[in-house]
Amino acid sequence: MQIFEHPPADTFAAQIGPQQWRDLLAVGSLRSFRPGRVILRQGDPGGFLLALETGRVKLLASAEDGLQLMLTVRGGGHLLGELAGDANGRRTATVEAIDRCTARYLPLVTFERFLAAKGLAAQFHRYVTGKFDQAVARQVDLAHRRSVRRIARLLLDMARLAPPGLVDPLRIPFTQEELAASLGMARSTVTDQLARLRQSGALSSGPQLVIADLDRLTEWAEA
Repeated sequence: MQIFEHPPADTFAAQIGPQQWRDLLAVGSLRSFRPGRVILRQGDPGGFLLALETGRVKLLASAEDGLQLMLTVRGGGHLLGELAGDANGRRTATVEAIDRCTARYLPLVTFERFLAAKGLAAQFHRYVTGKFDQAVARQVDLAHRRSVRRIARLLLDMARLAPPGLVDPLRIPFTQEELAASLGMARSTVTDQLARLRQSGALSSGPQLVIADLDRLTEWAEA
């Protein structure tokens, strides 16, 4: 059962349309990544980008003290590494596979030729601008939103980006420890807030993270 539109409206695939997205995938080289595999590493040189075909990934940023925080989660239809496509640029975040992922490897020159040939420069600019807007909104969340809202939004994003055909799209493949580390929270805080979500009926009871009521979880995410 699919619970959200695929691809979501903020993806590059949605902005250029299904035929153009298929054309873009066709000019790239297929790459596969197992869960937990680092796809791109912060600080590495650019020179290429990836068009994510299936699966979910998390974007992580490392601070000087070694602390690693999750910036966002992305799914099929998104571009990865497009902000440092230039070989002189550096990756601004680490990208790690959550599910088994497939993507298309695109050298920068190939991607730029595709945009020019298809007349998609404006759509690409709009897509990149949208990513920056999302990054600002998440910084506001980090600084000002209650921890329960941040957790609820992450769980909702994971469900929204679940790839088509996933057996259980409402099960979240994170442990409490991973949630705490990713969101920069104490584990006790995460435990307490997950208990609130379970008591409200947004999450199922039990050790695994399973969404029981999407509408209720959305209320928490938007509170």
